[in-house]
Amino acid sequence: MKAWFVGWMIIGIAACRGRSGESSAEQNTQARLEADAGRATPRSAPSTSADGLARVRAEASARSGPEPVGGSWTTCYAHYRPTSTPERDVTRLGLMCGPANGMRLVGTMAQGEVGEGAVDHPLDVRPGDCFRIFAVADSQVSDLALEVRDPKGVPVASDHNNDRWPILNPDGPFCLLEGGKFTVRLHARQGMGRYAFQIWQLP
Repeated sequence: MKAWFVGWMIIGIAACRGRSGESSAEQNTQARLEADAGRATPRSAPSTSADGLARVRAEASARSGPEPVGGSWTTCYAHYRPTSTPERDVTRLGLMCGPANGMRLVGTMAQGEVGEGAVDHPLDVRPGDCFRIFAVADSQVSDLALEVRDPKGVPVASDHNNDRWPILNPDGPFCLLEGGKFTVRLHARQGMGRYAFQIWQLP
């Protein structure tokens, strides 16, 4: 009787240990599955927040170059003042604003004497050309007028800043839809003296 009872006790203990081992194995398996599932979870999509979109637009703008008007077109000469001869001053102004905005110098510097009468210089234009013109007069001229006229004599770009170093255009280049023989015209609104100007073009 005792032997029979002891035998059943041994079998019961073994069965309990077996169930305990199976339960532990099942728990370990479940834990591994959950961990694998966590690793397999796909990454979240990139953020499309307002800050992210603004950053993308800023990077695209930096790659595409200067804005059509304003921006670096005006800040390039924000601290400029003529201090020397017209030739030196216009060279300095052109180098400050031309290359920084992706422009190249057209031809050579033009110079001469200006008073009340207009002085004309020819400008050959192809359709779609975009230019910027920098001019400086000496200190004897307090107001130098600068404009560009089309082949019919109609002004297409004019200076209205009333100083001796006009820029066409002050806030960026001007573009011409039609080609032909255009004219760069200068005259002194006040005073008489020497001037020099440069023409820069977008490639």
